[in-house]
Amino acid sequence: MPTDEEFSTFWNERLAQPRRIRPDLTETLHKRWPIKADRLAYYDWVMRRQDERLFARQMTNISPEELTEMLATMNYNDPEARGKLVDVLERTVVPWLPVGSDRAGGIYRIVPGAYGLLPDQQNPKTNRELVSMNVLGVNTNVQPAIPSRSRKANFSEASTRSNESDDSDYAGFVFHQIGNLEYLGSNPNSLKTYADAAKGSWFSTKFHAVMRFGRNGAADGVYVIYDFYPEDEYLQERRKLDNPDWGYLSSDVSDKPISIAKIANKITDLRFGRTFDFAGPLDYPVELVRAMKTPEDTVIRVTVA
Repeated sequence: MPTDEEFSTFWNERLAQPRRIRPDLTETLHKRWPIKADRLAYYDWVMRRQDERLFARQMTNISPEELTEMLATMNYNDPEARGKLVDVLERTVVPWLPVGSDRAGGIYRIVPGAYGLLPDQQNPKTNRELVSMNVLGVNTNVQPAIPSRSRKANFSEASTRSNESDDSDYAGFVFHQIGNLEYLGSNPNSLKTYADAAKGSWFSTKFHAVMRFGRNGAADGVYVIYDFYPEDEYLQERRKLDNPDWGYLSSDVSDKPISIAKIANKITDLRFGRTFDFAGPLDYPVELVRAMKTPEDTVIRVTVA
């Protein structure tokens, strides 16, 4: 009989898929659990989640230290571990994580969430099982045509080569989304405690924080990636950004756009009082792609350039 953790992973995988491409539930259930008793057990779990467990789980507190430890130590190749992380990141009550200050004095934090970024192709053709979109890949040697910008030499507009091996992390990596990056708009001198921060005015940077992980599933650095699919407040849908005004941080002294940069080697490095750099920034748009499972139970990018 499948466990509650397996049911939760299945639930979160479906939740991550856009409604317009989400497979039929009955068909997907038959494929995942051919035994009728297992499917009935899933329906029973859903009812229990809705009737008595959902509210309790959503309102259960987790400390910043516990969340940080979870992000630092989990195996990102494990679908059950990812399901548990998504459940925490998407709770109604979840602590934000302090990041620190950049060289210009801007103060940042991460507000947890698992589904901020979108890939350029949401339903790519592949014979392998796609991972839910809390996990994506980035190809740093691909520059999409939109938004327009001076093209890097020999960069294609889209990756087309199926990634069957992913023997190295050359020109990209896979990552798990962990939240929105926000900056403090009020007086930074008043920031001494979490209580002070809670009273401050925080604003979106339009960047999302992600945890890079390697073939072994271990965390391998915290990055921020610009959201090229912002929500249109009038149409109430997300569309690809098509203007040159992207990637600028309010306090950044370089005055150059950033599509992706590293902000910490380890999630445990994040804290108020530290000064950090947006390391290795790229000043051109990058391609985000879906991730897929391999026969070895690792996670790789669907396509590479």
